[in-house]
This record gives sequence, C-alpha cells and structure tokens, in this order.
Amino acid sequence: MTTPRSAMLSRASWRRLPAVVLLMSFAGLLFAASPALAHAQLLSSDPAPGAVLDTAPTSITLVFTEPIEISLGAIRLFDGAGNQVDIGKATHPAGHTEQVQVALGDLADGSYVVDWRVVSSDSHPVHAAYTFQVGETSTLASGLLDGILSRTTASATAEVGLAVSRGLVALALAVVFGIMAAVLLGVVSLSSRLRLITLISAVVGAIAGVIALPLEVAYATGQSLGVITDSSAWNSMLDSRIGMAWVVRAAVIVVCGVALTLTVSRRASVWWRALLGAGLLVAGVASAFGGHGATGRWQIVGIVATVAHLGGMAVWLGGLIAVLVSFAEIDDSSVRRFSKVAFVSIGVVALSGVVQAVRQLGSINALTNTSYGTLLIWKVIAVAVLVAIAAVSRQATHGKALGRIGADSVTIDRARLMRAVIVEAVLAVVILGVTSLLIAANPTVANGPTTFSQSLVSNDYIASVVVSPGGVGSNDLHLYLTSPTSSTAEPDSVTVEISDPSRSIDPIAIEVSKAGLGHYTTAAAVFAYPASWTLHISAIYNSFDKVQWTTVVPIR
Repeated sequence: MTTPRSAMLSRASWRRLPAVVLLMSFAGLLFAASPALAHAQLLSSDPAPGAVLDTAPTSITLVFTEPIEISLGAIRLFDGAGNQVDIGKATHPAGHTEQVQVALGDLADGSYVVDWRVVSSDSHPVHAAYTFQVGETSTLASGLLDGILSRTTASATAEVGLAVSRGLVALALAVVFGIMAAVLLGVVSLSSRLRLITLISAVVGAIAGVIALPLEVAYATGQSLGVITDSSAWNSMLDSRIGMAWVVRAAVIVVCGVALTLTVSRRASVWWRALLGAGLLVAGVASAFGGHGATGRWQIVGIVATVAHLGGMAVWLGGLIAVLVSFAEIDDSSVRRFSKVAFVSIGVVALSGVVQAVRQLGSINALTNTSYGTLLIWKVIAVAVLVAIAAVSRQATHGKALGRIGADSVTIDRARLMRAVIVEAVLAVVILGVTSLLIAANPTVANGPTTFSQSLVSNDYIASVVVSPGGVGSNDLHLYLTSPTSSTAEPDSVTVEISDPSRSIDPIAIEVSKAGLGHYTTAAAVFAYPASWTLHISAIYNSFDKVQWTTVVPIR
C-alpha cells in the first residue's frame, strides 16, 4: 500500500533524478582513471623519418594506434623535385587494419617525401609528411614539404559544412522520432501540422545527409570542394564505413518520416512501435560507427550509450516540438504524461552522455586542456540550465501541489508552461549544435604513451623528430636534419631544448650525440610529468645561418 509520505518521496525522487545524474556526471569525470583513445596516431614507419638507405625500399609501411580507413586517403610519394612517384594501391597488410602499406617500384637514388593521410575510426583525418633518402644526397625542391602539407589540409568550408550537416541530420532524427514517440505515448494525435513538420524534417535531413557526402570527401582527402566532381572520390566515400553511416541515417529519416506522414491513422499502432524501435536502433548504431561511439575503450558500451543518447534526445526534443505545435489541442493529463517522459529522457541523455565522456576523456585534466573538454563543459552547463527549466515546466504541470497526493488534479498554468517549453526547446537546439561540434573535436590523446613523430620545416630546412615511447621519464629522441642543398646536412652545432610555458618551466637543454649523417640522438630525453611540452630545435649552418624549429610533444 502506498502511503501519502511514500508517494511524496517517490515524486520528489523522480523530480531530483536529472540533478542526481548531473552530479554523477561530474563525479565520473573526477574519478576516472586513464585517458581514452582519440584520433589515430602514427606509432612507426618503414622507412623511418630521415632514414638514409643504401638500397631502395620495396614498400612503405605505417603503423597506427587504432584501425584506420584507407579508402579515402593513404600514401603518396614525391621525389626531390616535387614529382609524384607511381606507387601501388594502399592495403592493410595481412589484414591488420591499424597498418597501411604500399608497394614501391624501383626508386632511383635521391631524396623522397612520404605524404600520408588516413581517416581515424572516429571519422577524423590524420595527416603528416616526412623524408627519407636512397643512396647519394640530392636537393629537395624549395618549399616542397610545406607545399605538400598545405595542399592536403582540409578546408574550413568543408569542416563548417559538415558541422551544419550533422546538426541538421540530428535535428531531423529528433523531430521524426520525437513526434512518432509522442503519438505512441498518447501525448498528441497525428494532426496535419505534425505530418507537414515530419515531412519537412525528413526532406531537410535527407538533403543534409546527401550534401554531407561530398563535404566528407573534401574533409577526409584534404582537397577542395571541387573534388565533388570526381566520381572515384564518391565511390571511395560510399565504400567507406563513414559514408555508409551518412547514407543509413539519411535513409532512416526518409523511410520513417514518409511512413509517418502517409499513415492513415492519427493514433499509434503496433507497426509504429516496431518502426520507432528499429529506426532508433539503426540510426543510433550508424551514428556510433560514424563517430566516437564505436572507437576507444568499451566499444560495446559506447554503441549502447550512443543509441540511448540519440533515443533520449529524440523523445525529449521531438516531443517538445510536438507538444508546442499541439499545445492548444491537448489536455492537462497529456501534458503531465509528457512532462514525466521528458524528465526521464533528460536523465537518459545526461547519463549516456557522461558514459561517453568518461570513455573519451577519462580524466578531469582533459576537461581543461582539450577543445573537446571545453565544449563538454559548455554542454554540461547548458544541460544544467535545461534541467532547471524542465523543473519549472514540471512544476507548471503540477502546480504548487507537486509532491502531494492529488497533484494530477491541479489545473496547469499553461501560460507559464508555454514560456518554459519554448525556452527549453531553443536551449535544446543549442545543445544539439554543441554536440555537433563535439563530434568534430578531438577528445584527448591516445591511451597511454605514444611515439611522437613529426617533420618540421623552416626556410626549406627539414627537421624530422621521433620521441619514443612518449611517456613520463626517459625517452629516446631521434633528430634527422635535411637542408635544401643536401639530404643529409651537416650543421656546425645542434641545440635541443624542452619547456612548459603553462607551468613557467624555462627551456631545459637535452644533450644529443651525432649518430650518422644528419642524425642526432639521445636515450635520455627526460620529461618530468605528463603535459604538452614545447620542443625547441636550433641548428647553425656555415657558421652564421641559424635555423629554428618548434613543436609540441604530448607526454602521457
């Protein structure tokens, strides 16, 4: 038997649910242990950066920290004059999806530039270039490496366009599935206005999904938007997991939206339940495989959390739109029913969101030293405000009698509720926009120490740096220097220093020894703590020419 006091406690507990979930979110981030996997990072390469080989290699092999997509990028090879060299098709050797390999023909003596671009499991492209030499020294064309890197940098237009497309597709999914759920729960009936909104959303979502394909091609390959006229680029995108994710989401929106628009019944039916469940499942899994959900640690948990996040967001946001459109037609009991459902949906969104955050960030430090963490903080703040507004909406549906027996009989303050719901819907769209940016952001660095490898260019001088294993304590550091006139330049002196401006740590000298032509190394590059350390390299040529390079080395 339910007593008045127990009923009051039960209602109060439900009312506090989203707030409790938010507190759990912060606690989960505070006590999480280790960082999770983010974009793919290069572990090793063969030939190595700056390598001087007596005989020409027969292949180029790159090894990454996670499985990579090679259909949209891979490897290009240039000679010292800047001419592209014909090489084999990129493959995963022996089925190892974290590796990419290309076969080489007969290479003449000289300098070569390896330009590689792959796509991480989370759909983000990773790109770099380095040099190696075969036999006798030769001159690299002026500005060659800088030119190669700039030609394959994703355009801002493609990145912004993709963010907008993600937001529109997510909004379309929310509207279609949210209206379907609202009808299924008996909150609203399928009016002509809701049919029209559903149809418009389906069309907009489908168009956004189609437009995203050429934008994704340009973003992944680092080419201009003119690549949309290249049929082979389209085929490569459609053959990729990322392209299929876009196609599946667009197809789900169209099928569910058109089916809901053309249905004769104004009420829910059995097939609606099946369509709603199947649609959310397929769209959620596609979203997971097209973004962060299926990458990093706990991948099954990530996929489930993505489906739950999408479902909760759709029922809540799409339901809000359905209630707003049908506000004058629905009775107080329907409003109360949706209020309860919306509150639970917000809890699901918050809980699944924190699961993803813990998977991707893994530590409280990542909240402040990554763009992903900063965006996440803003999203949590927005959700907290949203919970407060939802509480106002819920109080408006139950009046001051909220938490007491008989609260359902209290007349709803509809004017107050309408204002709260409008603000809630607007804020929800803002959160959806932030979520679209989160998908494009890099959560954090890879799990544990990772070998750092990068080629730097200054006045046509190249410094190829390798730091291994990339963790706290002693590391091996290899430095390969190349001048415009000789693939293995011999500077008069070389200076290597590290610093951490964020903690006011002044430059600390690292002693390097000459290990070969243009090759300098040490086994005692000591990094005292995990941070993004600034690496300074300075070399003096011909007694007077000073060349400097600077980069940031992540140490975990």
